[in-house]
Amino acid sequence: MMDNPHTPSKPGHDAGSGRIAAGFSGGRFPLVGQAPGQRQVSAAAQAPAAGRKNPLSGSGYPDIHRTAASRKGTMSNWVVRRLNRVTESSERITVTDRAADMVANDPHAASIVDSMALNSVGTGLIAQSNPHQSILGWTDTQVQDFQEQAEWWFSVWGREADVTGRMPWWCIEFLTAYSLFVHGEYLRVPVVLDQPNRSFSMALQCLHPARLATPRDQVSSIKIRDGVELTPWGAPARYWVANPSDRFLRTPSGLMSSQFARVPAWTGHRPGCFHGFVAKSEEQVRGVSILAPAMKFFRDLSDYLDFELVGAIVAASFPVFIETNNPYEQAAGMKKPPEPFHDIEAGGVYFGASNQRPHVLSPNRPGNTFPDFVERLLRAVGASVGMPYEVVAKDFSKTNYSSARAALLEAWRVYSFYQKWMVDNFCQPVWEMVLEEAWLRGYLKLPRRDQDFYDIRQAACRARWIPPKRGHVDPVKEITAMVKALENDITTLADSAAEMSGGDWESTVSQRARERRRQRDANGTGLEEDE
Repeated sequence: MMDNPHTPSKPGHDAGSGRIAAGFSGGRFPLVGQAPGQRQVSAAAQAPAAGRKNPLSGSGYPDIHRTAASRKGTMSNWVVRRLNRVTESSERITVTDRAADMVANDPHAASIVDSMALNSVGTGLIAQSNPHQSILGWTDTQVQDFQEQAEWWFSVWGREADVTGRMPWWCIEFLTAYSLFVHGEYLRVPVVLDQPNRSFSMALQCLHPARLATPRDQVSSIKIRDGVELTPWGAPARYWVANPSDRFLRTPSGLMSSQFARVPAWTGHRPGCFHGFVAKSEEQVRGVSILAPAMKFFRDLSDYLDFELVGAIVAASFPVFIETNNPYEQAAGMKKPPEPFHDIEAGGVYFGASNQRPHVLSPNRPGNTFPDFVERLLRAVGASVGMPYEVVAKDFSKTNYSSARAALLEAWRVYSFYQKWMVDNFCQPVWEMVLEEAWLRGYLKLPRRDQDFYDIRQAACRARWIPPKRGHVDPVKEITAMVKALENDITTLADSAAEMSGGDWESTVSQRARERRRQRDANGTGLEEDE
């Protein structure tokens, strides 16, 4: 293994293992901040003088007992369960299946996922080329020419981004965000298609994350963890993607290695597989749905609403049961005992058996505390994913301008986090791969012939990603504040255009210039701005 160039070789440094040895030869060690080559001070010289008593010696001041570690009372049955390599996979599969079922059948879970996907990505995070001009040494004209080329060819690729030909690039972005929220992860594989009707060879294959699993004959391998083959440092090396037959399988973990494809994490400097998840644990290798922390609340709330609805329907039917007073006459005219009623129609009149006293159901459901109770639960499940109640329930009836704007700003902090995460882990790498192929095919021309694309790749491929527009609670107040911010150089036109319309500021300025010229030609007079 090559030594780390940033770590100078010193006595006691194990360069091969990348770890610092426990002791230093000769009892000498470098001081903090000491430059290489400076005189080292022995351990004896830094210790207190012989015979001098250390006034700060001792075992230390005792800490305070924490109730969180108590095993008495209500805390006595709180036992934390740790997972191993096998149980973590089975538990993740169960959570993922339940999350998908909830999004398909629970209106509030579907509302949360749809709102987060629509507001985080919506119709796509739009790429705006932003090469590093000072690093590249380009003029303003050269930068503008490169930006127009890069954005155009990326838009051309965007129409053929999907390997199946069904989705443009912005739909892949939305599906990726949707998979991230529901399954906790996404799986996209860049492939090369050799087809004459394509402008680019690269396309993205969108795979369900459930296809990522450990083969049955590789369960004992310490290198593979839940379908991800890891390096000794814990970095993904390959992904085991199942290629099942046409028969239905609940999980691909029962397949053998011959029914899997080993997809490399990297092919040279290019990503070989896009497997992304928001890590909330240091050694996490698979994602968990955002619905997992409050999943029990979601389920119980759904059942509670269902039971309340059924109870209200039965009570609203207002059935009436009539009891026969003479049991002997009834028994003589009956050939078989009466059958109990299971289905009740609205306004029905039912004759019961003797000695059966009916109880008319009073339509008093739901109770008076029902709205407040449901609202409290919705606030809890919304808080688990960082969404305010107003966004979860789509209910702004109890808010004024200030509280509504505060709720939306809180939600936009969450959206902004996922937007940044999507850009760094998925969108920007795809942008760089597309520009690389555009340059190799001769579509993309560099302004300077003395520069090679691979030497300036990072500086030339820098981009800004414009999120969907936020919208406004009170457009007059917010636009006025934005205009004042522009006049006082607090914000930029690019940021303002992105927030207002979700568009490119250069396109906005060019369009406004054309509109001014058209108005001037139509009216025969110049506008006030042009005078």
